[in-house]
Amino acid sequence: MAWDPIRSRNRIAHFMTTVPQASIDVRTFDLAYLTQRINEARTRGKRLGLDEAPIFAVPRNRAVLVDGVHVYAQLLDYHDQIQEQGRETEASHKRVLQFLHLHYSATDRVVEEFEAQRVDFHGPRLHAVVVTPTGDERQRVLRAVAFAVTLKETIEAAGRDFGGSRLRTQVRIGIDTGRAVAVSSGRGADLDPLFLGSPANHAAKLAEGDRPGIYLSDRARKVLSEPTLGWAYERSIALAEDRQYGYANDAYGQAQAGYDPSLTRARVQAAVGALRSDLDLDALTSPEAVFRFHRHEPPLRTIDFAELMPSRSIRMALGSVFADLSGFTAYVDTCILTGRIAEMTANLHVIRGELAACARDDFAARKVRFIGDCLHALIAIGTRTATEPAATVDAAVMLTGGLRSSFDLCRGMLPGLGAMGIAIGVEYGETPLSRIGIRGERSVRCASSKAVSASEALQSDLTGRQTALGPVAVANASVAVRTRFGGGPVEDLDHAGAERLISPGRPASPTKPAAVSSGLLISGGATAGGAVRERGSGRHA
Repeated sequence: MAWDPIRSRNRIAHFMTTVPQASIDVRTFDLAYLTQRINEARTRGKRLGLDEAPIFAVPRNRAVLVDGVHVYAQLLDYHDQIQEQGRETEASHKRVLQFLHLHYSATDRVVEEFEAQRVDFHGPRLHAVVVTPTGDERQRVLRAVAFAVTLKETIEAAGRDFGGSRLRTQVRIGIDTGRAVAVSSGRGADLDPLFLGSPANHAAKLAEGDRPGIYLSDRARKVLSEPTLGWAYERSIALAEDRQYGYANDAYGQAQAGYDPSLTRARVQAAVGALRSDLDLDALTSPEAVFRFHRHEPPLRTIDFAELMPSRSIRMALGSVFADLSGFTAYVDTCILTGRIAEMTANLHVIRGELAACARDDFAARKVRFIGDCLHALIAIGTRTATEPAATVDAAVMLTGGLRSSFDLCRGMLPGLGAMGIAIGVEYGETPLSRIGIRGERSVRCASSKAVSASEALQSDLTGRQTALGPVAVANASVAVRTRFGGGPVEDLDHAGAERLISPGRPASPTKPAAVSSGLLISGGATAGGAVRERGSGRHA
């Protein structure tokens, strides 16, 4: 099935009726809301902040305005784990899954300790938010700093203890404070809150870089009476280590302890000790751990992440697609200031519903997740035994055209979107898929490879009118696609343009791979274009 404007328009009209703007219940996360959540959790035998996050399972027709402190943590050695001697191999993919499994598990231990809220893991990044105590921003920022320094030291200690050089990493953390909007994200068992607005976006940007440390925004610095720095220096000057411990002790109610690190170190030792007692974690991070990989016969939309685990993971060549709404964070901030949160929430549900349906129903792709307003999807054309590279790249280009056309229809049918655009990046390569981290509801769907990192980095550098292919995708593409994208990003490539580009004699079908000349193929582990870099702009929402 291919993209069709009538079907897309009908879907959008349907999504507009499922969560209409008039039905959106806008709440504020204050003491009354928190008290209600504590009582609701207690009736289910849960402890808020320990067994259940303070903001959890937000109904689709609700938006929660939250004053919180957003914490982004970046694992700096992640990209070194992906490759082995310049190539992606089954062994390097096993190692990167072990690396993420360990550090996701370590992070969740610390999140529990500080009653923080883990929003999402995505590759080498964690997004968490501290929303309590309500009505006291200074205490929230102090708690966030205490959380950050404990998280950083726990992750670094866990890497040393469990895997030595194999799993060791340094950590960079960005922190910002301010108002954001929490709405529902995902469906069924994957229902989690999503936080939209500039504090999350800004914290993500502060976490970018190759130097470890904790980097505070000027907003957070003002709350702590620290000197402000300006944007350029926010990203280059980390909070001094002694001040980290001083603020952490203040958060613990032990300000008289000054810069003494012992209180933080005790929490780090307790967290690492809990990890050591986890026999499953110990088994999965040992060099002898068994990660079993298998191929999934296309179409990828039939992948069930709930069935995946380290001993039952997927590894195959595929196309990775990131589609990010350009200008959405500014739109969210404007809606917060002008009282249009209901409009924004209804629009977001419609846009996300249509983009997900376009990927799944029109192109048989598999959505991995939404990161803020950014869709990550995977697509492959092939058989039970092999992926067809050229046909897969062509199908990915058709998918990008469908996503752009779907968004163009949304922009025409929904209020307030103005000149917002969509930036889309694509790369091709061998990619492992699994569920890792703490077992059960908190396990994380994971797709981690050079192709994933490169496609995300590509889209982050684009304008809302552009689509770009990575070097491996270009090298493996059909002649027409290679010619068009070989010179760089393409502007305004909608579905009609993609359809004209792809030869009508070689349709990109999700079920019937087209023949492709072996002379056009380059291994998914090829290093064309150099090493994967970090995400360019840190655009979160």
